[in-house]
Amino acid sequence: MMASMGRRIALVGLAALVALPQAMAQPTEPDIEMEPGDAGSGSTAPTPAPPPPPDDAPPAPVVVPKDPKLAKKLQTTAQQLEKKGDYSTRKNKPDEAKGHYEAALNAYTKAVELADDAGVLAMRYELGIVLDKLGKHDLAAIQMRTVVKAQTAIKPDILKKATAKYDELSMKIGLVTLTVNTEGATISLNGVEIAKSPLPEPLVFMPGTYTLSFAADGYQPKDSEIKVEEGSETERAIELEPIKIVVTPITTEPEPTVPDVKPKEPSLLPVYVGGGLTVALGVTGIITGIMAKSQHSTYVAGDSTKVERDDAKANGETLANVTDVLLISAVAAGGFTAYWYFFKYKPAKRKQGEQPSGPGRRAPNAPDISKVDVVPWVQTTGGGFSVLGSF
Repeated sequence: MMASMGRRIALVGLAALVALPQAMAQPTEPDIEMEPGDAGSGSTAPTPAPPPPPDDAPPAPVVVPKDPKLAKKLQTTAQQLEKKGDYSTRKNKPDEAKGHYEAALNAYTKAVELADDAGVLAMRYELGIVLDKLGKHDLAAIQMRTVVKAQTAIKPDILKKATAKYDELSMKIGLVTLTVNTEGATISLNGVEIAKSPLPEPLVFMPGTYTLSFAADGYQPKDSEIKVEEGSETERAIELEPIKIVVTPITTEPEPTVPDVKPKEPSLLPVYVGGGLTVALGVTGIITGIMAKSQHSTYVAGDSTKVERDDAKANGETLANVTDVLLISAVAAGGFTAYWYFFKYKPAKRKQGEQPSGPGRRAPNAPDISKVDVVPWVQTTGGGFSVLGSF
């Protein structure tokens, strides 16, 4: 019971310490901004607010002010939580131990952000130890490698232990050295950017198979599968192919030639048909008229019998009606023929450049004709006619 209560108190204290730098970084008044060196000085002199950044400007990096005292307190809290995690591990309580280690990891991470150069390497070493206990051997190896490569501003015993731990972790992880043929290429894993070329150090991976994506401006994107084994060191050269730019010359197509289509010759067939029909109907009408006249003569003859007169009357009326129809049809056919000739055929021929012949008109391409004028010629000594003109 007492251990559980102590654990809760430690967790509450850790949360308060983690939130303390954020509270200190907030201004005391919403409309008053503090100068960078005046935090916590009690000065409340207002300063003009800076203009807002443009919408397309990248977010400004968050700079955490260094606070070695607070970092030391967080380190102490993290060490206590780590010891509790070790105790739970010995008691075979993995879930409880994991909770203590994760709380210690958060405290160490915050302490590293706040620590100055003198104490940050020691905290990184302790952070790597907690990461190793959580099974995150790749992240632990990165922390140990940072401590080992520093070589200065660190106690010799911590450097010795960090070197030994890094050698131990090297057998649990794999190192991958990537060489990309272009600088500034983005290296991504599962859609998350992890590095840019050229890489200053090998990438650290847990054992397994990974698909890395490479992308650079002006080059074709490329994916590469990498298999990582425990304790391995792999070198891989990545060749990105430039994007080919194909320039297609603009060719002007020749203008299509329009065939010279001669206008359609006006047809005289309706004139021929109409004229022939007019003549046929007129001639037939004349014949039936003559026949009707003969029937009338029989009808008025004195020697005709009654039967003959009745037949002549009936036949005469029929022939007279047929004659009227034929003559009217002949007139209609003649009108159609005249209409087609003067209003269809003639205008079409004029459009083709043919001038109809007639008084005062001259066919195109006709030779010039000499004009001769005859005028009187009078002189004091005589008279007569003179022929004047141009030939």
